[in-house]
Amino acid sequence: MLIGKGRRKKEQLQKKAIVWDYPMPSEDIGFAVQELNGRVPDSGWMRNKICNELCFVIKGKGIVFVESEKYEINEGDVFIISPGKKSYIVANGLKILAVTSPNWYAEQCESVE
Repeated sequence: MLIGKGRRKKEQLQKKAIVWDYPMPSEDIGFAVQELNGRVPDSGWMRNKICNELCFVIKGKGIVFVESEKYEINEGDVFIISPGKKSYIVANGLKILAVTSPNWYAEQCESVE
């Protein structure tokens, strides 16, 4: 099976966050490429109530905050955000490949102050 880039959907999540979402044949898994700059979200935290998020840094660098932990990320690194954990990213030209289980939808996420 091939899912060509012509089938991907561009989503502007915030002014500094573009997500290229690829349609999957099953809701068991999701796949997206994220382009992030600055703080995402703009303020507060995000919490996904359902998905495991496995993210591979294609290029750029940044800092990921997950609950009380802080991780500096660089090209080639992988970070994981478990469901129910609040997080945010401070990105410097980050391009991330994100795999989620199950498939990610905005309705699964909530803003947390």
